[in-house]
Amino acid sequence: MKFDDHAYIPPEAAGIMTARTLANSHPRLLEFLVPRLAVLDVGCGPGTLTAEIARRVAPGHVVGMDLNPEMIRAAEAANPPGEIANLVFYAGDIRRSAWDGEFDLANAARVLQWMPDPEAAVGRMAQAVVPGGHVVLLDYDHTRAEWSGEPPEWTRFYSAFLGWRAAAGLDNAIAKRLASLAEGAGLADVRVTPQITTVRSGEPDFFRAAGLWRMVIDSRGRQMVTAGCLGETERREAFEAYTRWMQEPGATQTAHEACAVARRPRR
Repeated sequence: MKFDDHAYIPPEAAGIMTARTLANSHPRLLEFLVPRLAVLDVGCGPGTLTAEIARRVAPGHVVGMDLNPEMIRAAEAANPPGEIANLVFYAGDIRRSAWDGEFDLANAARVLQWMPDPEAAVGRMAQAVVPGGHVVLLDYDHTRAEWSGEPPEWTRFYSAFLGWRAAAGLDNAIAKRLASLAEGAGLADVRVTPQITTVRSGEPDFFRAAGLWRMVIDSRGRQMVTAGCLGETERREAFEAYTRWMQEPGATQTAHEACAVARRPRR
């Protein structure tokens, strides 16, 4: 199993994350962001949400970290050092971090799904926050995703996508484990909120939300071809079929996620 092969985000996939806002993708986190809060954003990608976090908690300091140096470079290019005074980006692996009580809140949104050992990540996040501080975990249950009238080319691609992930030891239904991961890290007061999002053709958010998977075909799909899990012809056919499906009047997509909020016990 090569974790980095799957965790690596191809540059062409960055658009999946830059289209997100806290309101449309992580509303639960908004409830906790107040001025002067110190925040660690794990798996920050190109920094779109991290920059929004920093603006909301200013003058509290925010650290965005990501395993992928290319994502950190993209984040710094979009948010040049000093432009947002309370924000810095850091290339590193949360599982090898040594922070201890330096943040009020640690956040990981759609990150654990790419880790074969999410326990290690959550444990380090729990250590990074102050006693009484919060850890927020948001992630998918890919096994419950739904598309109305999906074309067979897309169905085959999605099945291959789940198989590619499972072969690498990645949990396709990690949303179901968020509570146990938090408890295993010694966190208390764990609260899990389902986040089920349905978008329909013609709605303002449809092309952003459903288009995410079109970008997955174009980015992760190429990784799957390289790994031998999918043929290039199948990838192209899935891309074309999904593009056509998105233009259908009755197209509907439902994504299933969960957000767990937990607290580091006070000494």
